Amino acid sequence: MKRTAFTLVELIAVMSAMAVVMGVAGILLVQLFAYQRDNDEYSDGIRAADRFVVAFRNDVHTYGQPEILTEGETLLRWNNGTETVDYVTETGKFPDQIYVVRTARKDGKKTSGETYRLPDHSMLWFVDGKDDNAGLVALSLWITPKGTEMPKRNEMNPFDRTMPSSQVDPRYAGNWRTIIAHYESERVKE
Repeated sequence: MKRTAFTLVELIAVMSAMAVVMGVAGILLVQLFAYQRDNDEYSDGIRAADRFVVAFRNDVHTYGQPEILTEGETLLRWNNGTETVDYVTETGKFPDQIYVVRTARKDGKKTSGETYRLPDHSMLWFVDGKDDNAGLVALSLWITPKGTEMPKRNEMNPFDRTMPSSQVDPRYAGNWRTIIAHYESERVKE
């Protein structure tokens, strides 16, 4: 006798196999979207850091030596009497996000402002050059992968541009960016 239909057991087995395949595909899609979102956020942060670096270098060239502030939310300030440029840090919506807001004022009126959302797990600081590095100011930006330790600032010399021996791990070597900008100092003018 020729069989023309499937049995109920065969249909249930095929449907079960299809459910497993669809479940695995769904999990893979969720992981793929999460990876894509993390990648997009990191890329956006790197682009913001690049814009931040350009603004910093332009401000140093335009306004000269900045006042580096170590307390409060203001990081840098240039004030030449009529114009003031401030770099202020703000906490983002999530605990590890850093926003740096650059605000320019002329005669007390805001002329421009830009916000830079740096990548998650970022740390930045500014160092004014002394002695052999007079006339230079450095921006050190450290971007760490999740779950890694931030470096100690006293171990980092931004004017050296080399990694300290405690941070030589090649996985983290690309996370430290140093931008050095030149301004006219009294020592340079002599």
